[in-house]
Amino acid sequence: MPEKSKNDPSPPEDSQISRLDDEAIPNDARPICAKCLRPCHPLQYYCDRCASNDAINPLTPYIGYVNIRFCYDIYCTMWRKIFSDRDTSIANKLLYAVFIVLYCPVVVVVGLPALLICKVPPGPIRNAILVVLALALIGLGVFYAYH
Repeated sequence: MPEKSKNDPSPPEDSQISRLDDEAIPNDARPICAKCLRPCHPLQYYCDRCASNDAINPLTPYIGYVNIRFCYDIYCTMWRKIFSDRDTSIANKLLYAVFIVLYCPVVVVVGLPALLICKVPPGPIRNAILVVLALALIGLGVFYAYH
């Protein structure tokens, strides 16, 4: 038996390591969503039926723009716990709000005004809120341009 060097990554011939047999996987096999357990297209990144933020494709977290939904799902979960979950304590709601403000300020700049606009019925008050928000965005733009 020939000697192997220390840098040789191949396993010894007599080892019991089992390898994945590609022939055992049928050609029409499809990955399933971890949330709704429905089959999805193999090239799909996320389930389009249940809007799950769990990646179907194992390489999704490594793709630049595709993994935004995967990486920032925690902020959506905190947002829902603040406004929709009745079991969340006040201390946790405040902690979630602090995390959102500190680590994802675009939610505060875009999400909070969108929430306010949706809650106010159409009319002059809603138009006034839209004008104030537009002026605030212009002010932020000018501030960041000259800062």
